[in-house]
Amino acid sequence: MTNKILIVDDEPNNLDVLRDCLYDAGFKVMVAKDGEKALKRIAHTKPDLILLDIIMPGMDGFETCRRLKQNEVTKDTPIIFITAKTETVNKVKGLKMNAVDYITKPFQPKEVIARVNKHLTIHNLRKQLEVQNTQLQNYVYHLESLASLGKAINGAKSMTEMMNNALQVTLAVFNCDRAWLLYPCEPNVSSLQVPMEVTRAEYPGANVLNTDIPMDPKISKVMKTTLSANGPVAFGPNYKNKIPSIINEKFSVQSQLCLAIQPKTGKPWQFGIHQCSHARIWTETEIKLFQEFGQQIGVSLELSISVEELQKTQERLSRKFYHNFVGASKLMQVIYQTIDDVASSEASILITGESGTGKELCAEAIYKESKRADKPFMICNCAVIPANLLENHLFGHAKGAFTGADDEQNGLVTQVNGGTLFLDEIGELSLSMQSSLLRFVQTKTFHKVGSHKPEKADVRLIYATNRNLLIEIKAGRFREDLYFRINPVEINLPALCERGQDILLLAEFFLFKFAKQEQKDWRGFSHEAEKMLLKYEWPGNVRQLQGVIHSLVILGKGNVITVEMLKAKISTDIKNEDSYFLSSGNLLNSDEKPNVILTSNDVVRPLEEIEQEVINKAIECCNGSVVKAAKLLGISRSTIYRKQQRKPSK
Repeated sequence: MTNKILIVDDEPNNLDVLRDCLYDAGFKVMVAKDGEKALKRIAHTKPDLILLDIIMPGMDGFETCRRLKQNEVTKDTPIIFITAKTETVNKVKGLKMNAVDYITKPFQPKEVIARVNKHLTIHNLRKQLEVQNTQLQNYVYHLESLASLGKAINGAKSMTEMMNNALQVTLAVFNCDRAWLLYPCEPNVSSLQVPMEVTRAEYPGANVLNTDIPMDPKISKVMKTTLSANGPVAFGPNYKNKIPSIINEKFSVQSQLCLAIQPKTGKPWQFGIHQCSHARIWTETEIKLFQEFGQQIGVSLELSISVEELQKTQERLSRKFYHNFVGASKLMQVIYQTIDDVASSEASILITGESGTGKELCAEAIYKESKRADKPFMICNCAVIPANLLENHLFGHAKGAFTGADDEQNGLVTQVNGGTLFLDEIGELSLSMQSSLLRFVQTKTFHKVGSHKPEKADVRLIYATNRNLLIEIKAGRFREDLYFRINPVEINLPALCERGQDILLLAEFFLFKFAKQEQKDWRGFSHEAEKMLLKYEWPGNVRQLQGVIHSLVILGKGNVITVEMLKAKISTDIKNEDSYFLSSGNLLNSDEKPNVILTSNDVVRPLEEIEQEVINKAIECCNGSVVKAAKLLGISRSTIYRKQQRKPSK
């Protein structure tokens, strides 16, 4: 590039000589005959070096030099005095005015060219050094900024704290008025929330943090523009992307810089900074640093989300409490996970298991985890409502349907419309009631008692039974078509005796719960008592354990449950249970043996087949109770369950 030299001298001969020699040396030459003309000339073209005479009419060279050094255009431009003044004092004065050299007349053209080249070289080297120094300072600041961000992120104990720290650093580094994170960034939703931001005190966020903001088409367009870009996108009066008025009104924004953060999994985030005080032009350095901030925040976000998901998974696999359930065994972890998996579905759920295993708790947990958790939840125990009243209880009746029906009345399905209905003891339904229920399950329509008008109800149904419905179907007491309609998903709750250490966990839970309730000072169980708790089979399951502990809390003495206390209470329960079996004529004959028919002829059949037949017959005789059947057969409940799952060989 050709350097431009400005000659300021009132003597035409000097101007001609200097201009010719500089031109011949390859420079572009400009001239001014006095100081005023020189100041006007630099307003249009900046020279790379100035040759300045001292003695000139009007403004002398020293004053001209002073003004040139005060001017933003020429404050760093090298100035060489060329003058007839040879006194040392003048040379010193010139150099004190920041001139780089002093040449006395008469001068030699070659000397002038040599000195011009020398000072242009020095000036260019100084400029390069300044640029490099600025670049180095920017690089150091860049690294320090990223280090500050890393420290703020790494020192956080939670994702919320991490993001808040990151935004605080962003606010300071970019000297902006607001830094924010929007997640998820979804341009097509009806409303949005800004869950994370930091703002200078004088520019509040218009109280919109974590509140629903209606999605405006212009806001949606800003999001789409950011999501489709490969890097940061600037918005403002100095850019092609303008700030929508609605953003300016809600957030007091003059300029905005946005970046989409695209995680490997999940929905995108949006990272942004606002300048509220004035319209701002973001430098290339700032934009590059902002992009690196976004990348580092994105990596930290993704790692944090992954860690949180892992922690949630670990917590799900080691939960001691789940809604109203208490239990940490593997069997209960499977139950909890199954509830998590099926709760969001609209499918019907059949909960099976012995009495006292927590079928109602399971139904409540499914409801609370479902999408209908904010809608009604009602329970109908089919075993306690007389068969002739159950249809009316479920579906309601029309006015005049029967004597005393003075007004129309809604049933449970209408009352719980939109919510969840739990039908407990579904195996107790009469066949006619099963038919009415099947019609409702299939069509979501029903008729009130005494009405021919069909009505609809949107109800999710959860069922429970302690009976083996397959045996009930075989015995003709339960409809097969209804069974397959209510059983797309079955959750079988384990007996308490199969849950191992859960027995102690539950016992302690009930002990401290009832001790607080009864204002007693119970502190735990003796070692022998714990062994007995684990050894006993608990035919009444959790409900029996709860009753035993409650009774001991009320009637026991001391502050530790002993094995003697447990034996006394459990033996009383066993005697009461034996009395029940002995008084049940349909179960025991005069010889106190069960009326179970083993074979119908003398044909020898496989033992597995005969075992299955005996077990099924025993359960049938006990009205579906596996507990009673196991007691009569002299085997454990788990043996019955295991043998029922195994098909006889052909």
